[in-house]
Amino acid sequence: MVNQKDLKVFKDMLIKEKSRILKSITQLEENTQQAARGNVSEGAGVPTHIADFGTDAFEKDLDLNLTSSEIELLQMIEESLKKIETRKYGICESCNKPISKARLKAIPYTKYCIKCQRAQEKTERKRG
Repeated sequence: MVNQKDLKVFKDMLIKEKSRILKSITQLEENTQQAARGNVSEGAGVPTHIADFGTDAFEKDLDLNLTSSEIELLQMIEESLKKIETRKYGICESCNKPISKARLKAIPYTKYCIKCQRAQEKTERKRG
């Protein structure tokens, strides 16, 4: 079970990670805006070579995927911070048993104990 001292450590970890993600999202948004402004001034965003078009599309897609992943991670962190406040942090959402401290240290925003996480991944692989 997670004690008060551990909760403070995990809360600090989550807040630090939240801050990192917010900076990352901001940077990705700035990069996207700069690229859009750059394309407008370079002939309405039409690449001069087909390879440039592919690179531009790839970079935009990558930025969107990264932003989506970061936002999802941010939501998980927010949920974990709420669980700390409601004293439900460190409890597996599937089996309601305590999540190991080692797992929480590695992934402080995890929702599941390792056993339930593996079972869920196995189920997802069967579906996919």
